Amino acid sequence: MSAYLVIEATPSDAEKFGEYERRALPIAVKFGGEAVARDADPLPIERDDKPALGVILKFPDKQAVRDYFDSAEYAPLRTFRQSFTKASALVIEA
Repeated sequence: MSAYLVIEATPSDAEKFGEYERRALPIAVKFGGEAVARDADPLPIERDDKPALGVILKFPDKQAVRDYFDSAEYAPLRTFRQSFTKASALVIEA
């Protein structure tokens, strides 16, 4: 069963976030991930705030998402992203 990683992010530095995306996506691909959608103008519903960006990545299953997030390769990028981005994520099986 496929798993979709749904991310909302509001970076304080667009240039750094671009660097993060360029470096993180190839790692996600190694774990079976593929980019499905990226929206720089997401529509907020039933909330007061609006993230700057919405992203959806598709993985083979939830374990592949966990393996990606917990990988030694991704760890420094997660720390890098957290230093300038407010973000949250949710994994949904389909």
